[in-house]
Amino acid sequence: MKLLGGSGSPYVRKVRIVLEEKHVAYEHMDVRAASAEVAQANPLAKIPTLVCDDGTSIYDSCVIVEYVDGLIALPRLIPETFAARIDAKRWEALGDGIVEATVSISHENRMPEAQRKDADWYAKLQKKIDGGLAAMEKDLGAKNFCQGDAFTLADVACGNALGYLDRALPEFEWRKAHPNLDRMLQRLMTRDSFKKTLPPKA
Repeated sequence: MKLLGGSGSPYVRKVRIVLEEKHVAYEHMDVRAASAEVAQANPLAKIPTLVCDDGTSIYDSCVIVEYVDGLIALPRLIPETFAARIDAKRWEALGDGIVEATVSISHENRMPEAQRKDADWYAKLQKKIDGGLAAMEKDLGAKNFCQGDAFTLADVACGNALGYLDRALPEFEWRKAHPNLDRMLQRLMTRDSFKKTLPPKA
């Protein structure tokens, strides 16, 4: 199968982490959403897009990770029981929400200063990031994993969001207020899946 999407995309990285954790063989095509490959495979022309061996295309990242988790029984990243499954997806929503706000700020920061949005716009997005981090910090507490006693999609989403924050907004110091998350990210970065999917330095 082929995964289409730029290596700098946090949504692509989330999928790649899951693929690595599940030990699923895949080819990563480092292409932009505007590429012909993506437009042909995905009517929405968005990344990531997963093209299966039979030609079927799957999108977006939340659907792809659920598909990949179902391909191989173990290790299970999305729990089977209803309550635990919803909790893992809630963590994913928190992580993706932080990523979405961070992407918006990062893109806006690349605009000429005179063309950027006003301070209120930035404040609204920063509030989303702060709220997401506070919720994850509280829910993680002193635990070794975000959910239960094993690595799950919750840890993927949490670590992916924190890693993207460091990359896209390096001036934002989140660690002092969120020591549990700092400890979590350090631990996650010892995993092969997180090390192998680090985007190249700009």
